[in-house]
Amino acid sequence: MPKINEEMRNMVEKEQCFIVTADKTGQPSAAPKGSMLVLDEQTLAYGELVGKQTYRNLLENPKVAVVVTDRQALKGYRFMGRAELLSEGPLYDRFAEKFAQMGLPKPKAAVKIIVEEIYDLSVRNPGEKIC
Repeated sequence: MPKINEEMRNMVEKEQCFIVTADKTGQPSAAPKGSMLVLDEQTLAYGELVGKQTYRNLLENPKVAVVVTDRQALKGYRFMGRAELLSEGPLYDRFAEKFAQMGLPKPKAAVKIIVEEIYDLSVRNPGEKIC
């Protein structure tokens, strides 16, 4: 299993992350997710606030990619995995509380992503599978 290391964690928590999904026909969609965080060495998560195309795609097709880059350092990562939508429980409550503190409505779901592969997006090693 791939492992999210400290450098990757710091980048996810500091930089803008984008999630890439596809519907059941394969039509892709990409969207920024400002609440992305690392739960552990194999799991990412975010609160799905809007509930539009990304959410609909995840209902049809759980396969996702999460991309994060540091433009200054010319580094980045692509995390490939499967998403699970949670509408209750501790992870959902965590995002609901965070959103409430920001004056936002409750999330449509907490999205838990089990990372299956990690790719390097740096200029020195573009597209190379790390694990």
